Amino acid sequence: MRLVYMGSPQLSVYPLEHLIKNADSHGHKIVASVSQAARVAGRGRNLREDPPLAKFAKQAQILTLQPEKASDPDFQKHLRELEPDVIITCAYGQILNTAFLAIPKRATINIHPSLLPKYRGATPVQTALLDGLTSTGNTILFTIKELDAGNIIRQEPHAIAPTETADALSTRLFTLAGPLLVQALTQLQDPTFVGQQQDASAVSLCRKIHKEDGFIDWNSKASAIYNRFRAFASWPSSFTYLEGKRMIITGIEPTDLRQESAEPGSLIFRKELQGLYVACQEGCLKLTALKPEGSRVLTSMEFWNGLKKRDHLKFSPTHS
Repeated sequence: MRLVYMGSPQLSVYPLEHLIKNADSHGHKIVASVSQAARVAGRGRNLREDPPLAKFAKQAQILTLQPEKASDPDFQKHLRELEPDVIITCAYGQILNTAFLAIPKRATINIHPSLLPKYRGATPVQTALLDGLTSTGNTILFTIKELDAGNIIRQEPHAIAPTETADALSTRLFTLAGPLLVQALTQLQDPTFVGQQQDASAVSLCRKIHKEDGFIDWNSKASAIYNRFRAFASWPSSFTYLEGKRMIITGIEPTDLRQESAEPGSLIFRKELQGLYVACQEGCLKLTALKPEGSRVLTSMEFWNGLKKRDHLKFSPTHS
């Protein structure tokens, strides 16, 4: 089949890379890639930089289209002239209109990093971590106007490692999506195949993540704080305040240590363990690294040894 592949961030490169490396075995032809337009970059704001997928596709000598909007009539005319059988979207970042969805002869399909109908929306990986799940997966589905609501072509579950962050899990899922995509394309060669309808009663939606979500409420359970740390590791990060100074927490770990008498947010140094801990509402977390406002990232011991006052130190447990 003739394929058009659409995406923008680095995550979208991995399935395309798999398609290219395995072209001899699956026999499909990638006739074009589509990515977001180059954006201004650099301190002077006078440079324009391509998204990662566009850079990769150009290096692979694939025809690369970068319209400002996927709804642009001239762009859609160009796509029709390419006569694609299937258009694949992977974190492309724009809503596709009805005219666009009518372009491919067979279908427009999407790669989504959750086991739909669970976690429809833009933050399925972060939401799975926030909910403390131990497994998730990938779904290849038909694209329709309603968000992530098309029939399922193929799914594959994957375990979530206990320490995995959103970045690491996303990279792994999109890398694993390549072989699943090839299997889905094989199914689409059957013109009668329509996929499996999603169970409407099992639909759940991802919520939008905001910058302020990164604030750590030390009145929460240690497990909940750690899950938020994993979900927000790249953005918006996890942060707190110490004596009015903002601290970005760059490393924390679960621990069996319990300090029932300590108030949430209290810093606890255990000499025999050579570790710095933070009390939570239930349990403690081991602090391994942090970035104080206006400073570089410090190990917890660098931070602790650099303090002039160590008694009764406490991170702000709430915004108030």
